[in-house]
Amino acid sequence: MSPLQTLVDRLARPIDFASRNGYARLDAVRNLGPFISRQVIMALAEKIYSPVIETHLLALRQLFTDFDPRLDREAQRDRLQRAQGMLTRLRQEDGARLAGTSIVSATPPGGTPSKPVVALSREGPAGDPIWTVPIQYARGVGPKRALLFEKLGVGTLEDLLWLVPWRYEDRAHLMAIGTLAPGVRATICGEVTQVTAKRTARRGFTILDVTVSDPSGSLQAVYFNQPYLEKVLRAGTRVMMNGTATAGHRGWMDVRMEGPQYEVVGDEEEAPIHVGRIVPIYHETKGLTSRQIRAIVKGALDHWVDGLLDVIPEPVRLRHRVMAFSSAIADIHFPKAGADPAALDRGLTPAHRRLAFEEFFVLQLALAVQQQGVRHEHKGIRFLIKPALLAKLQSALPFSLTSAQREVLADIQRDMASTKPMHRLIQGDVGSGKTVVALHAMVIACGSGYQAALMAPTEILAEQHFLSLRSLLEGIGV
Repeated sequence: MSPLQTLVDRLARPIDFASRNGYARLDAVRNLGPFISRQVIMALAEKIYSPVIETHLLALRQLFTDFDPRLDREAQRDRLQRAQGMLTRLRQEDGARLAGTSIVSATPPGGTPSKPVVALSREGPAGDPIWTVPIQYARGVGPKRALLFEKLGVGTLEDLLWLVPWRYEDRAHLMAIGTLAPGVRATICGEVTQVTAKRTARRGFTILDVTVSDPSGSLQAVYFNQPYLEKVLRAGTRVMMNGTATAGHRGWMDVRMEGPQYEVVGDEEEAPIHVGRIVPIYHETKGLTSRQIRAIVKGALDHWVDGLLDVIPEPVRLRHRVMAFSSAIADIHFPKAGADPAALDRGLTPAHRRLAFEEFFVLQLALAVQQQGVRHEHKGIRFLIKPALLAKLQSALPFSLTSAQREVLADIQRDMASTKPMHRLIQGDVGSGKTVVALHAMVIACGSGYQAALMAPTEILAEQHFLSLRSLLEGIGV
């Protein structure tokens, strides 16, 4: 079975048991909330799932954060029913994923939507969540090209929209070949008039000389050891080239480019997205060019962009002055006239800022929900704080604790003595005493009859901690 199927079966056992015979065994199921929470968190830590699966798993965990016998019996039954529905949809989604499709919808059929951590789906004009639409159904893709998109990490239409260009070319200002001078980086458009392939006998190298002409003049594009281009850059082909002009054998009047980036210019219908504007350049894979990706992205945007949902509420957008998602994603792929090419390449446009803001917003929201769940979670252990044991430890130290260390230790003691899990990160410079604070927490655990483990990132550091802490702990009887 797949890891998800194994997890779903593990979660279903106690839920199904509690639901049998009209919930007659409900009282016999203990600690269902902590069990579900632990299993989900461990699963998400071990494996990266798709956004829709993660959302359903976290929503399932949230159902049981305060699930205990004190809840109204009707409320317990309702949650168990909703949980069974979520598990069924997770099974269906996993089966569909293995079959290469996706069927989970944001709202359960015939029911109210479970409360997700964050609405990751975006809907198009037809109402279909675009994370459920495989990329092969995008215009111009199909099953074979979908396999090529998978190499770029694109499996759905939503993935396609998030395939942000890695750079841009300013093709709004094409330079005439006759105006080029050595040292100038430029984009030119012309027709291939001659192609000559030379092969060196000594090293087996191929040198391809391609002459490109426009009404103002000609230049020579030179490609080293790329013989396959002889079939692509044929005489009569209209191409665009971007590169730095250099002086040829005859000096400044003989302009050439070595290994320029090129793109074959197709029919006039497609030309407006490939020339005469700032053009997005995407990462490519063999069999899938940036030009092809550009045309497919344009078709997807034309069909879906007006119906995209925005996961950031409008008041938040206005307060932080960020663009709407539909405007940002359109500008990312096809910048408007007058956009700054340098800012685009550096990711400093308002559209880039919006997408970066969304990533942080969703991350912070997920962390906030997770933290809220931890606050309401009950642990089974309350540690006993033994001042005498801690005093013995501190007297054995060759130094006194700083005020900052005492303050942090006081927070940790309160957490360990409470009924709720501790959820802390201690941050400090090297030598600031983080380890000695951790040692105090370990002594509190051991003084309460439990064990503690100190993990270190390297074997050498682990040995150093062991040797230094053993003498301290043996001296106080731990």
